[in-house]
Amino acid sequence: MDTAFIVGNGESRNIFPITELKDKGTVYGCNAIYRDYPEICDYIVAVNPPMYEEILEWYNSVKYRSARSKPNLKIIGPEDVSKWNYIITGDSINDVPQGLKLYRIWRGGDYRKPNVIRTIDFSNSRGSGCSAVLHAAEAGFKNIIIMAFDIMGSNQTNYQDRGEVSREQNNIYKSSRNYPQRMNMKAYLKYEWLYHLRQTIRRFPDTNFYFINRLEYIRLNPYLRWYFRLKNIKCGIYADLKRWIDDQKNDIQWLKL
Repeated sequence: MDTAFIVGNGESRNIFPITELKDKGTVYGCNAIYRDYPEICDYIVAVNPPMYEEILEWYNSVKYRSARSKPNLKIIGPEDVSKWNYIITGDSINDVPQGLKLYRIWRGGDYRKPNVIRTIDFSNSRGSGCSAVLHAAEAGFKNIIIMAFDIMGSNQTNYQDRGEVSREQNNIYKSSRNYPQRMNMKAYLKYEWLYHLRQTIRRFPDTNFYFINRLEYIRLNPYLRWYFRLKNIKCGIYADLKRWIDDQKNDIQWLKL
């Protein structure tokens, strides 16, 4: 198969029956997806050591009727993910979107304190979702479909009227074992994830990437236009994903950012 589905755990995942992805391509799940849908995953990626240990504990301890009934999947842990540092030769330290006020994407930077810049080196960080995308690209898949990477916080429409970006935790498994207990996401996370996605897309110009989400999470994300201003990525909604797996690709009208 030439298609990989990368399934995130953003709350928008609940509006699509992901069991329909089975046998439609290679499915990469992330972190605690094993609690609900291990049977659809070919890979589960977990770069956070406690989460990785939780998955191994489950996989090694669950009793199945026979070896054949045990999920046939590969678990990718922190030592298995690509060591690529997301830096592309020729990039500039000023390679950031215009008008960004909070964080400088390339190396981080907190502009809320006028005379203090706190740097965050995103080239050395790792996230499970973005590592799954990178793994699929390095594996040579022609089409990589990224879904339920909500990136922005929950209830973004409520914040949009005030001209703000939501930081409410947006994850199906929030506040559960090995997930943050805090109510708000770290402010830089969405920039880190978008940076990693953009760099991966740039590194593989011959791979087709598709970013699937709810319409409001695409339209209301002020940074997607910059990060995804690339020829080999398209954005669509979950109805487009349904058309894809139903082999109605020619009926898809990809969104314009």
